[in-house]
Amino acid sequence: MSRVIVVGGGLIGLATSLLIARQGHDVTVLERDAEPRPATPEQAIGDWARPGVMQFRLVNFLMPRGRQLLDEHLPEVTALLAASGAPDYNGLRNLPRNITDRAPRPGDERFGTLATRRQLLEYAMATVAESAVDVRRGVHVTGLLTDGHRRVTGVELAGGELPADLVIDASGRRSPLPGWLAAIGAAAPAEESEELGFAYYGRVFQGPPSTAAPLPIPAGLFHYDCYSMLVLPADNGTWNATIVTSSRDHALRDLREEANFTKLLSACPMHAPILGLAPLGGMMAAAGISDRLRPLVSSTGPAVTGVLTVGDSWACTNPSLGRGITVGLMHALVTAEAVGGSLDDPAALAVEHDRLTRERVLPWYQATTQIDRQRAAQVAAAIEGRPPAPAPPNPVGQVMQDVTASMMADADAFRAFLELTFMLAFPQDLLARDGFADHVRTVAAAQPPPPQLGPTRQELLAMLS
Repeated sequence: MSRVIVVGGGLIGLATSLLIARQGHDVTVLERDAEPRPATPEQAIGDWARPGVMQFRLVNFLMPRGRQLLDEHLPEVTALLAASGAPDYNGLRNLPRNITDRAPRPGDERFGTLATRRQLLEYAMATVAESAVDVRRGVHVTGLLTDGHRRVTGVELAGGELPADLVIDASGRRSPLPGWLAAIGAAAPAEESEELGFAYYGRVFQGPPSTAAPLPIPAGLFHYDCYSMLVLPADNGTWNATIVTSSRDHALRDLREEANFTKLLSACPMHAPILGLAPLGGMMAAAGISDRLRPLVSSTGPAVTGVLTVGDSWACTNPSLGRGITVGLMHALVTAEAVGGSLDDPAALAVEHDRLTRERVLPWYQATTQIDRQRAAQVAAAIEGRPPAPAPPNPVGQVMQDVTASMMADADAFRAFLELTFMLAFPQDLLARDGFADHVRTVAAAQPPPPQLGPTRQELLAMLS
């Protein structure tokens, strides 16, 4: 039996620890935040303090792809989530009213997930994990132990040392790993980072706890010229509304104030019904979130052995697309697979972990950052009062445009949009389907220009003046 230390007791650290412990390894999770896991779901969604997780109370969505991964590999977590008030939610609930073809299709269940806040999801994961692994909270890791030859052999703590056969860094987007590596003389990761400047202003609302009669609130991410609206259902009848803007757009910073936030919501007909619910707590805000990739293996080999990164410590992205948890779960599975095959050979483990990560997880990071860049460019153009630059012509980009233009009128196009949104397919997968590109192109060509369903930038600035 090998000893594995996971640094970070968030969602992905706990999931990784569970998957590896089930291989028979002795796993210890070290979490810096001291507060213990709450005893009940109600306490978790109430006042559980997790200062080490920036997005702990911000908008959260478990992608259907993520729910599938939990159902297959950690079914105890989804069972506890459901028992704690997270209802089933299927994206087809938002099928546009003007689509007359409302017949179900085989496989429609793949669009289903559990609607939950981050606090409840972490409560469920922590409850399951603490029954199987040693989770120590309030433990401050200060550095890495090494054999003197760039092989990590454990961690330094504020009050001592803890040896291990493998250390897994799951400490999130603010991981101190680069500094730890520098302290032992290892090369820094070859970091790629983009600060695209998104800012988030959100609030939680309480609706009726029963889901028998769905509320007339369309869920999803809706783009307007210089802002986006992210509206999502969650557990126990709650909803979250978040406005996403550019942090460089100083004129819109007043949206963090409740009165201005409410003004914008009320001016958007699709989203205004959420104001009929009771607000829970105050406004929440976040900014300065980068898209960042930090691999430990380069073309010359591993920078260090005996340590792996997982989740946001490897790569993190703009949270408005809701992909972080699902990408992290994918990466946890990749990490467990690599550990299961190569733990006895640290160099081979580092290379295999990197290979599997690049093959199965990196494409999702790259696709997400491409979407982020496109959206950032659209917002910048709106701020500057100019049309956005046209995208270079390519078949994949064209099918994406046609799906977007036809999804409000065609049942198959709407399902394709959900596949893309819910991480069930890449755009190139749609392009490979016989006849699909021609079908959505024909439907898109027949559609009138979409109506303006929210205030323009100039109208918004006038509202805020």
